[in-house]
Amino acid sequence: MSFNLKRVLFGKFCSLFAASLFTFVAGLTVLRETSSGFQFALVLLAGSVPRILLSPVAGVLADRWNRKRIIVMTESLSALVLFVLLFYSLQAPLHTVHYIVASVLLTILSTFLSVTLSSSLPRLVEEEELQRGNALFSTIQSTSTITAPLVAGLLIAAVSITQFLVLPFLLFASAAWWNSRLRFLAVDTSPSATTDTQSFVSEFKEGYRYLFRQPVLTTLVLMALVLNFFFVAFEILLPIILLDRLQFTPFRFGMVESALGAGLLVASLLLALPRFTVKRPLRTIFESLFLIASCYALPALALLGYVPSALLLPFFMILLFIDGMLVLRMNIPLQLIVQKQTDPAYLGRVIGVLESIAMAMMPIGTLLFGLLSDHVSIIVLLGLGTVGLFGAASFGFLRLRKDILSESIPVAEAKNTSSLTS
Repeated sequence: MSFNLKRVLFGKFCSLFAASLFTFVAGLTVLRETSSGFQFALVLLAGSVPRILLSPVAGVLADRWNRKRIIVMTESLSALVLFVLLFYSLQAPLHTVHYIVASVLLTILSTFLSVTLSSSLPRLVEEEELQRGNALFSTIQSTSTITAPLVAGLLIAAVSITQFLVLPFLLFASAAWWNSRLRFLAVDTSPSATTDTQSFVSEFKEGYRYLFRQPVLTTLVLMALVLNFFFVAFEILLPIILLDRLQFTPFRFGMVESALGAGLLVASLLLALPRFTVKRPLRTIFESLFLIASCYALPALALLGYVPSALLLPFFMILLFIDGMLVLRMNIPLQLIVQKQTDPAYLGRVIGVLESIAMAMMPIGTLLFGLLSDHVSIIVLLGLGTVGLFGAASFGFLRLRKDILSESIPVAEAKNTSSLTS
């Protein structure tokens, strides 16, 4: 592993872990002190809505400005936000509005950081390390998602909120320092890095035009709209199925949720190994997607009584573990396609649009399926989601079937060449 990859991974871990710590404690503290589900929801929205709105803007700036400066600046400003909050907590008690403002600011900065880092990875590592870098990014994200709530829960019970804020502040500061040592492998040659003749709006529009001129990327964007709508629906339906319909305890529900994180973690570690290099990314995406669609309907078996009560916990843990592995097996090839097939001058804008679209369906799916779950059978909703996923996958497969078949040609030629020379 190159030193550059080690630096970017360590910096990303510090940043993600700090953000996860603060998000968990902010929500927990607001819920504990106000007992208000609405105020708790406001904190959660503060951590997601800015990302939906600003990802395309972040993509334009990533293509327009020096990416290393953006990375270091966002990490430094995140540390500053935590320092200001820490300093204020020494003078007066923190309230919901303080957590919401801090969450909004950190989410804005995280959006610019995430888009810039993703678009910079092809210029931070060699091409043969690109899949490994993406997989290890996912490993870090899964690890921080699993461990941060545990660490935050232990700390918040033992120290004051002021003392707690010192840790995420130091982590963001450490991330800024590590990222300041990054060395880009190529000089920024994007048009906007050398000239500012184009306006921000024209570059924004140009990024959209470029994206929708690429047949593969256009199809993946249209698929993402539908897929994320039904993925978030499953996230809404699963707690209802387990906690309400099947009467799982919160502890058993937590075990099922942790199985998803374990699946993501295992898949990311495997894909970081050279042995599991993805050679046909489009085929891998659609294989994984059709398998995910098949798994979507399986909870209906438990609701219909086909799974014995003694086997419900292992059934759902195995199901979520497999789902986690399949989701990452789909996402990593998708990232590789975007990073390799996109002109570097447009990579930030393309990634920004994809992130925005991916998250834009979350509030819509959350509200719609949350409302439908009160009036429509869960089994019917699971069937609807299964049909929707198969439909989106079939649409993408039919549009890209030539590209999928062409991926097999180099592999077949390589096999023929090796047999002739042996």
